[in-house]
Amino acid sequence: MKALIDEQLSADIAEQLRRRGHDVIAVTERADLIRRSDEHIMQVVAAEERAVITNNIKDFRPIAAARLTAGHGHPGLILVPSTRTRTRAATRKLADAIQAILDASPDGIPNSERWLAPLT
Repeated sequence: MKALIDEQLSADIAEQLRRRGHDVIAVTERADLIRRSDEHIMQVVAAEERAVITNNIKDFRPIAAARLTAGHGHPGLILVPSTRTRTRAATRKLADAIQAILDASPDGIPNSERWLAPLT
């Protein structure tokens, strides 16, 4: 499964996942996505068939639902609860949790969502 790390999460997570063999990029690594709207990001990832990894749940869930309602679908959401530790020291644990989802769903998670455990 291909994925995109939203800008609120560290690009270090994407780098760690790439070293583990996953096709993961971060918004902050792509000039065409930096400071763009969440709707625009969803359009781009849908075209690239990349799931969105985000803790911006309040914005991305409604965007995904609207796409489903309109019959467009979406490439999937991997959601990081706000209660999940996101410090620099926790990036490896976040990468491990995300990798578990990527490994369990090699063909992607279209039109669905997966949640990381809330606490580490």
